[in-house]
Amino acid sequence: MDKIKQKINDGWLHCNFIIEMLGKPKEHLEKTLKGYIELLKKDKTIEILKEDYVEPEEKEGLFTMFVELETLMKDTKRVVEFCFDYMPSSVEIIEPANLTYSSHDFSDILNDLQARLHKIDMVAKNTGQENKILRKNSAIFLRNLIFLALKEKGKDVVELSKNTGVPEKELEKFMDILIKEKKIKKQKKIYSLN
Repeated sequence: MDKIKQKINDGWLHCNFIIEMLGKPKEHLEKTLKGYIELLKKDKTIEILKEDYVEPEEKEGLFTMFVELETLMKDTKRVVEFCFDYMPSSVEIIEPANLTYSSHDFSDILNDLQARLHKIDMVAKNTGQENKILRKNSAIFLRNLIFLALKEKGKDVVELSKNTGVPEKELEKFMDILIKEKKIKKQKKIYSLN
């Protein structure tokens, strides 16, 4: 009996994965992806049978690269963990054709899945809150820049854009808000403090 069949008989899964990475510079991307695969080779619950790297390709200033892996995975739980840890863009279970779980094993997989989803949810909520605070602080900062720029004399949007570094179209939207709040006024094309 060959090695793959023996491992499958022992409960392992024969799987193919595609792992994709995006970054720059190209050399760093190649080194990082190959480094991940070298780490996988040290994992006793994964056996890499074959690895095919595709040359990095440039897209919009960044490089994308992927590797196709043919593997043997110790069990279904390890496949799920691998998917969360390495986020492959493609997963194919070659063998066995059918998978059977005990209720205990399936419960373990679902509980691990739930724990990871809760962690992701917490990170998303924290990031959302941080973004909200950053947006608020950025708006206060921009408002103060505008007030300082208008302190001595009125200016048009072109001058204000140069003073604040904000593109004219975006700045006009913000200026409209300040007008509605009665913080500034606009006469013809000139903005000034109220």
